[in-house]
Formats: sequence, C-alpha cells, structure tokens
Amino acid sequence: MKICFIDPTNIEYSFKDINDPKIRGAESIFINLSKTLSENGNQIFIFSNCKDEYLSQSYSWTNISKIHNFKNNFDIVISNNDTQILDIIDCKKKFVISHSVQSIEKSLRKKQFFSYFKNRPTYLLLGKYHQSKMSKVFSIFGSKIIDYGVDKIFEDKEILPYHNNKLSYFTSRQDRNLDILIDIWKNDIFKKRKNLTLHVTPINEDLRKYNIFNRSMLPRPDFINEISSARMIILPGHTAELYCLAALEALELCLPVVTMGIGSLSERVNHEFNGLISKNYKEFSNNIIELYENDTLWYRLRSNLIANRGKNSWFNAAKKFMEIVNNK
Repeated sequence: MKICFIDPTNIEYSFKDINDPKIRGAESIFINLSKTLSENGNQIFIFSNCKDEYLSQSYSWTNISKIHNFKNNFDIVISNNDTQILDIIDCKKKFVISHSVQSIEKSLRKKQFFSYFKNRPTYLLLGKYHQSKMSKVFSIFGSKIIDYGVDKIFEDKEILPYHNNKLSYFTSRQDRNLDILIDIWKNDIFKKRKNLTLHVTPINEDLRKYNIFNRSMLPRPDFINEISSARMIILPGHTAELYCLAALEALELCLPVVTMGIGSLSERVNHEFNGLISKNYKEFSNNIIELYENDTLWYRLRSNLIANRGKNSWFNAAKKFMEIVNNK
C-alpha cells in the first residue's frame, strides 16, 4: 500500500533526527509510525520541512515544496493537524492526526474549517480524553483513537537491578503543571523529608536549597541512562496533555509514575498497578512520599511494569493503525 504522510510545520526534521531534543510528540509519531509501516511492507512517502532528503524503494523523505509533483499517487494520505494541505492530494482515504483540541473557532481562525468539509477526512485522536474535548463537528466524517508506541531505544534499554531510592524526575514540559509539583515539594515534601531529591526540566529559578535541581537536556540515549536509576517519575498532568509520551516512556523503563491524573494521565497510569493517581494536592504529596519509602509497594509496581514491558511497541501501534485506515 502507498501511504503519504504530510507535516507542514516549520520544524526542520527527518527520521534521522529521532534522538534530537527538538523532536516533539507529533514529529516522533510521524517518524516511528512511518518507519514501522515501511518495515511491514508498505511504500511510504513523507513530506516535511526537511533539509536532507532520503529516497529508497520503500521509504522516502522529501521536502514539502515538492508535494505538487505527487498529486495522485497514494492509497492513503495522512496530515499532521492540517486539513488545508489535503487540498493538494487527490485521494479517497484522507486522515488528520490531531495533536490539539480542535474547536470551530480555532478551525476558522487557522483557515481549516472549509477544507475539512471539502476533504472529508477522518480525525485520528490520541485517547478518550482527547475525544471528549473535541468539537463534535470534527467527527462528522469519522474519528478514531490511535495508539502511540514507544521508541525502540526505550524498549531495548536494559532494566537496571538497582535504583536511587532518594531520586525522582519530572520529564515533561515546564508548562505541564511543574509549578504545582514545585510548590508541593517546597511546602510539604521537603519539610518532611529533606533527604529526597527532585530533578526537573530546566527552569530559571535556583531551587537547590529545596533539593530541586535542573536536569540536563541530553541526547536521548544519555537522557535514558540518566533517569533509569530513579525511584519514580512525577507528572501532575495538564488539561492540554492529550497523550503524555513522557509517561509512556517512563513506564517502558519500568519507572512507576505518580500523577494527579489531569488530562490524559489517567489513561496512561493504572492506579496501584504501574503508578499512583492522586485526587488532590495532599494525596499527591503523600503518594510521592509513600512510594519513596514503601519498598513493598515500589517492588510490586516495578514487577508489574517489567511483566508488561514491550506491549506499547510501535509494531503493535502500527498494526492497530492499519486496521483503522483500512476500515474507513
């Protein structure tokens, strides 16, 4: 099957940049999903704002400026968050992978609304939370929930037999309620347990006196090595978090996740199976301390994670993806 992926964003990237810190969830999906579909026997064409083009018989990465030369060549076309770009392609099966909450106002402002009705694409969403926040208008031509996979580098990482039971990490973006975690840590956790340490995505404020340190922004292999020995990953969640790849990656490394379940985090974390979900700030603080100190609980969560490792592979995600696009 000939499948076309189109990403009109300004980020300059191709599959070669998979371990670059600039790669976000949307770009990661296009890279991993397209490569896995190619490995499964499909002919894949990706158009993006890439500097270096790559051409092979089954997998091609081409600058988006050349897309006009490929109007009628595909069985399926998939756009990253953009319906207008679909105007260029004549194809019966059109899809939009959405990485944001789409409203009618937002669609009109970005000049996407009328092209949506012209192209009649199926929206591919990231979970039940995402689906609940979308305007029902954007399910007129169908909407489906797809799975993320986790990069193979996380699957292949050897699980360490040891960990630092005084160390935790926040690995999401700073605007994903890191301020809530910092406030709870400063005003409650640190006052009760001054020997615990939290490493966070870099911020401008110096909080070392509270044992809060900026983590290094490292290439992915070094990042994985750095966090693998932690006791847990702490992610409050956020209403704008439609999937939270950071949580999926942590779980694949067999690191329990403590969260408030905001946004999609309640879909990533299964309470007392692979992490802890907290109902309020007080419970959030108590759960963090509990997981630091309760070895029985920690080993139970860790054992569950080890037993379920590998189920979130891109192979499985691509298999579900093909079932969805073939049933349109």
